[in-house]
Amino acid sequence: MQSLSTTNIQSVFLDQIRQVLPKNLSFPDELAEVLNVSRDSVYRRIRGETVLSLEEVKKLCVHYKISLDALLSPSSEIISFRKRRIDPENFTLEKWLSSLLNDLTNMEAFGEREVIYSAKDIPPPYYFKYPGLTQFKLFFWLKSYQRHPKFDLMRYDPGLVSQQLIDIGKKIWNKYSVIPSSEIWSDETFNVTVRQVQFYYENGFISLTEARGLIDEYLTMVQEIRNCAALGAKGEGGTFKLYHNEFLLTDTTFLFKIGEKRIASITYNTLNILTTTQESFCRETEDFLTNVINKSTLISTVGERERNKFFNQVEKRILERRDYLKH
Repeated sequence: MQSLSTTNIQSVFLDQIRQVLPKNLSFPDELAEVLNVSRDSVYRRIRGETVLSLEEVKKLCVHYKISLDALLSPSSEIISFRKRRIDPENFTLEKWLSSLLNDLTNMEAFGEREVIYSAKDIPPPYYFKYPGLTQFKLFFWLKSYQRHPKFDLMRYDPGLVSQQLIDIGKKIWNKYSVIPSSEIWSDETFNVTVRQVQFYYENGFISLTEARGLIDEYLTMVQEIRNCAALGAKGEGGTFKLYHNEFLLTDTTFLFKIGEKRIASITYNTLNILTTTQESFCRETEDFLTNVINKSTLISTVGERERNKFFNQVEKRILERRDYLKH
C-alpha cells in the first residue's frame, strides 16, 4: 500500500494540471488522452489508488509545461526552470517564437488573465505589427543571437527573413493585443532598437535610406503606442496599463497571471528565457513587479501631462538620432 506522502504529492501534482486547464475542458478526459489510458484508469490515478509512473509524470510535465520543483525541492532556494535558449540547431528562432505563441494561445481560454511586463526593450509583439520593423528585428536576431551562418558577414537583406517567421510574428501580436497587460517601461526601453539600427548603419550592414526608413516606422509605432496608452487599450482591445519607471530596469521580467496560477519568466543573454511555475519564486516575482509599479507613474488613461512629457522626450530623442544618421 502506497504511503500517504506519495498520495499527497500525486494529488498536488494533478491539481497543478487541473489549474492550468480551461474550465470548459474535462480534466479526466484530458489526462486520458495525454496518457493514452482509459477513463477508469485515470480516475484510479486521481483518487490515488494507482501511482503515476515516472514516464507518465514526464509526459504530463512536458505536455502541460509544469514542473515538480515546488513538490520535490527541499527549500525555496532550489528552483527548476524551463530554459529557452536560441541556438542554430536545437532551438532555433522559429521554435523560440512558436513557444511564445503557444504561451499566449494557452491564455486564450481563461477569462481572468493578465501579463505584467517589465521591459528593457519594447516587448516583441509590438514590432510584429509593422512590416519593416518585423523584418529588421527578425534579421537582427537571426544574425546576432541564432548566429545563422548565412547571415554572418551579410549586410541587411529583409528578403532573407522567411515568410513563416513573419507569420508567426503576426500571430503573436494578434494574441498579445487582446490580453490585458500592465507594462513597466523606462527611458532606456526606447533606445535598444534605435541603437541596433545605428550599429548596422555605422558598420555598413544597412544603407542610410533603409536606416532612416526603419527609424521613421519606429517613430510611427511609438506614436501609436502613445495613442493606445491614452485609450488604455492595445490595438485589438486588450487592457493596457503603461507605467513609466525613472530608474534603469536592468533586465526583462514578465509574469503570466492565469486565474490563481502564476508563471514567471526572466531573460538572460538578451533573448533567452528561463520560466518557472514554482510558487515561491512566482510570488517573489509578483511582489517585486508590484513594488516597481507602486514606485512608477501610471501614464495610460490618466496622467495626461506625464504621458505627454514622457512621449515628447522619447520622440525628440528618436528624431535626433534619425538626423544624426546623416553625418
